[in-house]
Amino acid sequence: MLVLGLLACVPTQVLAAPKSPARKAPRTPRQQPPKAHFQSTFAAAVLAYENFEYEQALEQLTKAQGLAKGPEQEVPVALYLGIVHAELGDRTQSLAAFRTGLYLQPDARLPVKVSPKLERDFEEVRQAVLQDLGLPTAPVQSPPVAERPVQPAPTDTPAATAPPPPADKPALLPPEPTAPPAYVQTDKPSGRSPVLPMALLATGAVAGGAATFFGLQANTHLTSAQNSTIYGERVEKLNTAGSHALVANILFGTASAAAVGALAVYLFSGSPSAPASTSTGGASP
Repeated sequence: MLVLGLLACVPTQVLAAPKSPARKAPRTPRQQPPKAHFQSTFAAAVLAYENFEYEQALEQLTKAQGLAKGPEQEVPVALYLGIVHAELGDRTQSLAAFRTGLYLQPDARLPVKVSPKLERDFEEVRQAVLQDLGLPTAPVQSPPVAERPVQPAPTDTPAATAPPPPADKPALLPPEPTAPPAYVQTDKPSGRSPVLPMALLATGAVAGGAATFFGLQANTHLTSAQNSTIYGERVEKLNTAGSHALVANILFGTASAAAVGALAVYLFSGSPSAPASTSTGGASP
């Protein structure tokens, strides 16, 4: 009884076993969602392409291609890969990338403006993909041919013939040739002939006008090349400007030579010729 009384007086907190503190689970690093990771990688690739850093753009696009899920992500990556490969001079890889994107979406369009040559390659790949998939290709519209007016059939009416001369009147004979005048004098114009100088001046004027036209075209292409942000288009514009400038220089030289030639012919042409007379039969009055 004494022992039971002592145990009843002991606090319950002393008899209870101590509890160990609960351990918290370690925090795991928060991973970025796959979609957001793809968007950031693709945006970095587009930014590198716009800054003409094609090698870095190709590297980022390759990473984005591995992260892409579904045609809405795979198609733009494939099209940008085709453009970047073309800028790097690899036409085979460019056409293969275009073909991959067009098989997923045959009506896809290029995301940025490219050179006419690259756009022609893209459209040729589209036509080949449409034929492989059995889809109708875009028909080439030919200009309408104007119908010729139907001409009426000729009538079988006999042509009106002149009535024969009456039998009692003889037919008119052709007039006899008259004798030449007793004295014929031909005067040759004196002075310099303006035909050749005028022809040279006209040639110079035409050459000068053509030279001015090609010079303006060269300046226009040069300005377009400076404003262009596409490397291939810029090189094409510069080549065209150089060829037009060369033609303009040649035509300017031709115009100058024609003008000098016209002046020389006019100044150093032959002296005026004296009038010459010819007589046929008879004496002069």
